[in-house]
Amino acid sequence: MKKILKGFLRSLGYTIAPIIVQAVEEDTLSISKEEMERFMYEGIHLHRYAPWLTDEKFKQLHNKIKDYTLVDAYRCYELFDIVQRLNNIDGDIIEIGVWRGGTSAVIATALQFVNSNKMLYLCDTFSGVVKAGDFDIRYKGGEHSDTSEQLVTDLLTSLQLKNFKLLKGIFPEDTGSAVENKTFSLCHIDVDVYQSGVDIVEWIYAKLSKGGVLVFDDYGFRGCNGITHLVNKLRQDEKWLYIYNLNGHAILIKR
Repeated sequence: MKKILKGFLRSLGYTIAPIIVQAVEEDTLSISKEEMERFMYEGIHLHRYAPWLTDEKFKQLHNKIKDYTLVDAYRCYELFDIVQRLNNIDGDIIEIGVWRGGTSAVIATALQFVNSNKMLYLCDTFSGVVKAGDFDIRYKGGEHSDTSEQLVTDLLTSLQLKNFKLLKGIFPEDTGSAVENKTFSLCHIDVDVYQSGVDIVEWIYAKLSKGGVLVFDDYGFRGCNGITHLVNKLRQDEKWLYIYNLNGHAILIKR
């Protein structure tokens, strides 16, 4: 088993750090979620494309925001990169499902790096998940309520970010009217449940520029069956170009 594990990792192009080799040989490899994340980012030296490990601007930013998000470095970097690549697509950016503002800070910083004048709209109930239903086996409603508008504002202002506006309430019922006449180049959807995702897509489509992007978080994640179900329906629609990066993001580009 030990030889198989080492051989498998090396076949993927990984060089195993000595501490990991020792743990495998001594049969003491017991890794928590936090240790596994460190193992993936630090214990293994990747021989493949991994820009989140070499982009110094992103690494400095991620160190400042990582305690304010449940989104890992892979997906944070993808948002960081997509925002900059969409700079020439007309429209502001909207994030629905903000929690403590970690990914909000990533998006706002990326806009700043490309000297964009786009506004970032941050939408959240700040009282937890809403609209959980039959597709959402993990969620009942109210999860992720451990946040506040002030917490998000404090994080972004501490990073000298000003290009954002918070909208508190259920989206789009309570807050959609505040941005009803806006055009968007990117919509980051991190709402965890099916019906909320459905309502967002129906609302955003006409307001999304051609070439604009929807990024769904939690696609394929255990417990987020509703989001996976929704994306699997949308990917069949010719209105969208679908990309799945095997990291928990589903990306839909408006044709």
